[in-house]
Amino acid sequence: MAGKPSTPVRKLSGSPAADSPGDARWQAARPRTLVDHAVDAILSAASRGLILPGDRIVEPDLVNRLGMSRVPIREALRILESQGIVTSEPYKGIRLMEISHQRLEQIIDVRIPLETLACRRAIEAGRNGAGQLTVLYQSVAQMQTMMQRDDVYGFASADTDFHRTLCSFAHNPVLSNLWESIARQLTVIFGLSTMGKSMHDIIEEHQRLINVFAGGDIALMTGEIENHIRIQALDVDYETLIMQRRQQRTAVG
Repeated sequence: MAGKPSTPVRKLSGSPAADSPGDARWQAARPRTLVDHAVDAILSAASRGLILPGDRIVEPDLVNRLGMSRVPIREALRILESQGIVTSEPYKGIRLMEISHQRLEQIIDVRIPLETLACRRAIEAGRNGAGQLTVLYQSVAQMQTMMQRDDVYGFASADTDFHRTLCSFAHNPVLSNLWESIARQLTVIFGLSTMGKSMHDIIEEHQRLINVFAGGDIALMTGEIENHIRIQALDVDYETLIMQRRQQRTAVG
């Protein structure tokens, strides 16, 4: 937002071109399967800017970094392609999704109606009481824990869980499935947003959202959802941040 002091860009820790197998920065916590491990590791790297939007993703490089065979990595990339995280084109290979102003506007056009409808249905049904608020506060508490640990991927995942939970209060599986189709894209965007905006400010925005939801005024909630999503998407200059991180990475490498 205009007038806010700029937040220093996060520094790139170490070179992304490390040659040692099983690069620790890429490790995911408690994977259920090797495919889950690979999916989480790629998402984690993308949310922290180790892979940047538009970067080419090379299977042998992932094999080296994650210390696993090509089979689970190939399946992980297939899953991520189906969810819009990576794209695959002949002669161009696999690349991380682009994050441009146009892409953000497209995501906003989908998120606002879904989350607005979810909140409307929840409030109409009285599902904005103590039980629901407790679950939302748990997501915020997880965001605070991840902030204290400076865990960007954990923070972005907790942010995603907050909005997933909010949508679940509608008790509409069609709505939840539609929202889930963009969930992992949001995790990447939420993670990258911390390069240009403090985690503390992001947490405060979620606490405001809970307060309005608890109040039960549908008109106010509609406005707060739109404001929350637009600020989150457009209050950060992603294209400039990505360019700066790419320059950092080039200097380090």
